Amino acid sequence: MEDEKLKEYFKFDEADITVNRGGSLTEKQKIRIIAELNADRKGRTRFAYFMFFLAAIGVLIAVGIWFVPASSMGLRIGFGIGFGLVWPAMYGLMGMVFLPPAAYMELGLASETGRVNIIKVQSQNSSTHTTSTRYDLYIGNRRFLVDPKIGNVLIQGDEYTVYYLKNSNKIISAEFVSKREVVEVDTDIKTFSTNVTKLRPQLS
Repeated sequence: MEDEKLKEYFKFDEADITVNRGGSLTEKQKIRIIAELNADRKGRTRFAYFMFFLAAIGVLIAVGIWFVPASSMGLRIGFGIGFGLVWPAMYGLMGMVFLPPAAYMELGLASETGRVNIIKVQSQNSSTHTTSTRYDLYIGNRRFLVDPKIGNVLIQGDEYTVYYLKNSNKIISAEFVSKREVVEVDTDIKTFSTNVTKLRPQLS
């Protein structure tokens, strides 16, 4: 049942994962993944250019304030620092983060084995007073950005092997390895607790 959930979520079959174990992709996977990466790259590129556009607006504001006769020197310097330096640096950096590298479309495959650790990360924007949420999936030392539904497929604490693209960090397939370890209570502690319970009526 768990294997079927994995296959449905990550869109692979037994033939696919057999090839993935050898470090390669099937032709069927390549066709699907290239189409998905193209769509992802276009979306990321559009967002990155929008961030660059916002950065440029900051520079224009910083320059434009110097052409306002009523503006004081302090106001001009303040706008120059805020909109000419801080604003472009912030949005420009965001654009660089989202801009896909040239190697984004490469299909080199890697694998990682480890226990699942899904972390919900929330960040607040003080200027817009909004809260954004993302979900980080850790398999071993590898981090993946995932959607909230991943917790229905990869069980927290269980061990899996995931096969992913080296450059885009996109998970292609996964397989279950073992259940999480359940720590058993020591027998001596259980016996001690039972004896204490028996003695209570005698002490009261």
